[in-house]
Formats: sequence, structure tokens, C-alpha cells
Amino acid sequence: MAAGNGQRVEFRRNIGLFMAVMIGIGAMMGPGIFALPSELAGMVGPLGILVYLAMGLLTAFTALNYSELGAAIPLAGGGYSFTSRTLPRPVAFFTGWFFWIGNTLACAMYAVIFAVTVRAYFWPGADIALLVVAVTVVFAAVNLRGMSEALRIITVMNLVELAVLVGVAALGAFHVKAPNLRPLAPMGLAPFFPAMALIYISYVGFELITVAAEEIVDPGKTIPRAILITLLAGTLIYVFVVWVMMGSTPYRELARTHVPFIFVGDRLLGPWGRWAGILATVMASLSAFSVTLGASARVLYALGRDGHFPAPLARLHPRFRTPHIALGIGSLVVVVFGSSGIIRFVASMSDFGYLMGLGIVNWAVIALHTRMPNLRRPFRVALYPLVPIVGTLSCWAFVPALEARSFLLGGALTLAGGAIYFAKKSHRDELDAIPRGLRILWLRARARRRPKMRVLIVGGGKKGRNIANRLLARDEFRLVFRSAEHKITFIEQDEQVCRELEQRYHVPIFQGDGTKKELLEQVGLDNVDVAIAASDDDGRNVIIALQARRLGIEHVIAILEDPDYVTLLEESGVVAISSPWATAAQVENYLDRPGVSELTEIGTGVASLVGTIVPEGARVAGRAIKDIAIPKECVVAAVIRGQKFVVPRGGTEIREGDHVVFVGPADAIKRALDLFVEKRPRAGSRDRAP
Repeated sequence: MAAGNGQRVEFRRNIGLFMAVMIGIGAMMGPGIFALPSELAGMVGPLGILVYLAMGLLTAFTALNYSELGAAIPLAGGGYSFTSRTLPRPVAFFTGWFFWIGNTLACAMYAVIFAVTVRAYFWPGADIALLVVAVTVVFAAVNLRGMSEALRIITVMNLVELAVLVGVAALGAFHVKAPNLRPLAPMGLAPFFPAMALIYISYVGFELITVAAEEIVDPGKTIPRAILITLLAGTLIYVFVVWVMMGSTPYRELARTHVPFIFVGDRLLGPWGRWAGILATVMASLSAFSVTLGASARVLYALGRDGHFPAPLARLHPRFRTPHIALGIGSLVVVVFGSSGIIRFVASMSDFGYLMGLGIVNWAVIALHTRMPNLRRPFRVALYPLVPIVGTLSCWAFVPALEARSFLLGGALTLAGGAIYFAKKSHRDELDAIPRGLRILWLRARARRRPKMRVLIVGGGKKGRNIANRLLARDEFRLVFRSAEHKITFIEQDEQVCRELEQRYHVPIFQGDGTKKELLEQVGLDNVDVAIAASDDDGRNVIIALQARRLGIEHVIAILEDPDYVTLLEESGVVAISSPWATAAQVENYLDRPGVSELTEIGTGVASLVGTIVPEGARVAGRAIKDIAIPKECVVAAVIRGQKFVVPRGGTEIREGDHVVFVGPADAIKRALDLFVEKRPRAGSRDRAP
């Protein structure tokens, strides 16, 4: 999003494989392993060891599905971003809504566990609400500085937690006694499935790696590896630790304590073991809290980015490039619910959100294969469609096993989400059987309001890359992916070119013939604001452009060498131009400055000639040119007032409706255009002269 000085702000892509794994470990290896084994001992006895193993194997289906989606669609927002590309908009919204609720209330649960532990062992009589507020403020500030900044602290906490878990378990392994593990299932097999539902939240976390996809280096390879490493490491540690806890302590004794890991550590290793367990519990709570809070903010950011919530939620901090407004709102919700101090209350709501959201995301893999068969998938799920079907059922099947109040709370949250979504008239219209013509008009009207640029480039050769470089450039000399502002999708037929595009841009890439209507439909009208035909063949570009217009895409641009095609395309509403750099500027003007009427590149991009209409209520209306802070690098070349040409002088007054033409470098002209189309604030608001 735009910063205060007009410069666009994007996420930093600086998270490698190790840090990505730390995101997953930090969220997955939460405080559940320190508390839930006692509940498990009371439900199934030593059979709890196999419960953890079975849950890890079953969760692998969801992990594989997330790996394919994350590699193919590396966009911030994780599960929500996947469904927004593959499933109907209402379904995508509810996925994001469920994940935001699940993440935010999981944060509240972690904060409460931390506060209870501190009060029990460090600060007797401390106020739970005060501790929740304190930890939220601290880690909101840490996340504000960026995910990589937060991960430095999270990594230290993860390593401490894992060292204690594995260390205590390794020492405790010498105290495992076979009689403690017999009988294996003293309560029978009936409670096995409810026990899996109980510990499901312990396996939530690896999917949060995809939430930070736009900050991960080489996401096509890094995301799948990080997800699978996280799940494998977490499952092995869980099974080993629970085996030691069940084998070293009779399950009936284990069931009577609320802090089983600390209890076992004290029993086996004395005060040293007790305090090591306390330290690990605190580290696990804070690590999971920090990761989940950052993920919650990015989900809310994605919902704002796509117009479901107010646009300010999609703003990034101009300095830290993090979703600071979404982070603040999520922190406030954590404080409100966490201050209640009721762990089971927030945990039940969190479970419902996660299970519903994860089930939808698993199903999105089927939609991905069905709707977008040509989308490049650096990682592919084997045994399709069995894996996504099992993944979906493995999530939703556990919902009935939750507490009864989870249905009431979950139902209330679903209704609240529906009220938020359908409060917007355009969303209510989606429920109607809208004729195709009216639907296209609705999409066009919505595209004019959307501040984001979603650009489809058909052709990944030199022309297509030049356009992408311009659109994704932070300035004229340094090319940086502006993931917060421009969303690029490529269509390219050549296999080698597709690989090169993947390495450079890390965006969705469809492999196939861009002239085919079926392939353009896979990308979807809802995912395109501007389509650019940029292949090396004029004839193909003409077909691509006409197909895109026929599908209802309003802004279509074709790169041509032969002027004979221009008239044909212009009659169909296609803009035909010859310079790729002019094309990129034209795309920006279409969406950011719709009043711009023409653009001409001078000297192969050294300067531009651009005109705009001064809108009604503009700040500059009634002011002389000399009194307007026009960037010194560009000048007003002409003012056209009705049928009259006005030679611009310092004392020339700018009026509403004037057609003002600028000449100068592209970046200076952009600032001047923003200045001339900016409107006066409403009465009662603060004003500042341009």
C-alpha cells in the first residue's frame, strides 16, 4: 500500500527454510503438549501414545494439500488466499473468517496459559487480565517490526522449549517401566476418536507457514519443505514425549494433575526437572502466541485487501512493512477474550474455527485441479483426489466430537461472519441469479473501486518481463516485488520460460496457450483487473486481447508491432500500444488515476507526456500554478480549457474540468497527478495546502 510520501510499501522477502520451519514449530509446538497428556491419560490411558501417532499420520493429508496450494499460490493470507483463488467468494470469505477467529482466540488461550503459569510459580496473586495485556503489548510491538524480527525471538524460545522437551524426555526414557504401559487401552477403543479431537489443536500450526508466503524466499520449494519438516519433527517429538510421560508415571496419577509435564519432570528429576518444565511451558506459550498473532494479522490484512473489510486493514506500515492496523485490531480482540481467564472457553471457539477453515482449504485442492489445471504447481499431491478428500473429511469429522457449546459458539460466529459479509450490497447480489451481462457490468463497477492492481500478463518473454519489471519496480533502478500492491499472474506456454518466471517472480503461473478461452477462464474474471497480451507474435496478441474482452475483462492491452491491427482492436475496446514500458505505466494509470487521458513515452522511457482532468472539488482548483507544489522534475506543458488552448504561466489559474498535460520523468509525473486529482477534505476536517 502507499506510504505517507506516496511510495508503495511491500513485504520484505527474507524468510528462508530454517526460519519458515521456526514459524511452524513455534505455532505447532505450543503449550498443548505440556497440558493435554493428563486429559488424555484420563480418557484412554497409555493408548494416548497411539492417539498422538494417529493424529500425526492423519494430519499429513492436510499438510500435503497445504504444500501444493502454498507452492502454487504464494500469496499472503494462507488458507484464505488459496480459497479466494479457487472457490466462490462467499466461501473464501468464510474461510478467512474462520481462520482469523481460530488464530486470534488461540492467541488468547496461549496468553491465558502463560498468565496462569506465571501466577502459579512466579507471581502469586497477579492479575490475569494485567498479564494478558502486558504480553499482548510486548509481542504486538515485536510483530510490528516484521515477521523476521519476531522470528529471532521465537527461534530462541523454540530452541529452549525443544531442548527441555527432548532433554527431559531423553533422561526420563531410562525411567520408563513396562507395567505402566499395560493394559494399553484400559478404557477400550471407544474414546480413541474423541481423544484425537481433543489433541487436534496440538497439530495446528504448520499451515501458518503459508500465511507469510510473500515474505518467504523461493516459496515454491521452501513452503512444502518447511511444512513437511515441521509436521514430521513435531509428530516424532510428541510421540516420544508422551511415551516417556505415560511409561514413567502410572496413567491414573498423570490424570490427576493439570500440569503433567512439570509433574513428570519434578517426579523424575526433582526441582531441576520442575523448573525446566516451567521454563519450557512459558517459552511454548510465548512462542505460539507470537507466531499466531502475526498470522492473525496477515489473515485480516488479506480480507481487507480483497474488499471484505475496510481498506485501511490492507495498509502496511511505511517503515516496517507489516499490517499494523490489522495487528492492532487482532491484539485488541486477544486482550478482550484473554482477560476472561477461561481457557476452555477460548479453546473451544478456536478449535471450531480451525477445523472448519482447514476442511475448506483441503477441498480447495480439488477446485484447484478442476478450475485451474494449467496452473504451475511446483509441488504436487500424490494419489489425487484421495488425499484432498481424506484431508477434508479428517477435519470436519472432528467437529461433532467437540463440546456441545462449540456448536453454539461456532454457529454464532458463523452468523456474525455472514452478517459482516452480506452487509455489503455487492455481496448480497452474489446470491441472485444475475444474467451474464449484468454480472459483467457489476464486475466492472467493482473493479473501478478496487485499489489493488491484479494484472494478467499473457506471455513470459522479453515483453512480458519488461512489463512485470516495471509494475513490480520500487524505483527506476531497483526491482522489488510489490506484493502489497500489484498482483501479477502469468500465462506462458514454454516449460523453460515458466521455470524462469517461477524463480524470478514467485507468482501464480499458468502453463498453456493463452489464446484459448478455456485457459483464460481458469484464471477467472474475479482475479483480473487488467489483461495484457504480450507475446512475441502480433496475431496471437490480437486473439488473446479479443478473447479477454469477450470474457468481460474491461481493461485489455495488446502489444503490437503492426499498425494495421490497431483499428480492429480499438473498435473492440482494446488499447493497442507498442512500448512495453508505456504499457506498464498505462496499466497503473488505468487503475490508480482513471482520469488520465493519454500517455506518451519520450526517449524510450526517459520522460513521459501525460494528461489528466482536474476533478470537481480538487484542491488545486482556483490556485495559480506557481502556488502549487509541483515536483521540480516535471512541468505543466499545456492547459486545455474546453476548446481553448491555454499556454501555462506561473500565474495561470487551474480550474475544475481543465485538461492539464505534464511532461517529465514517470515518477515525478505520478506525484504531480496525485496532487492534481486530490480533492478537498470535507467540512470540519483539517486542511493543508498542496
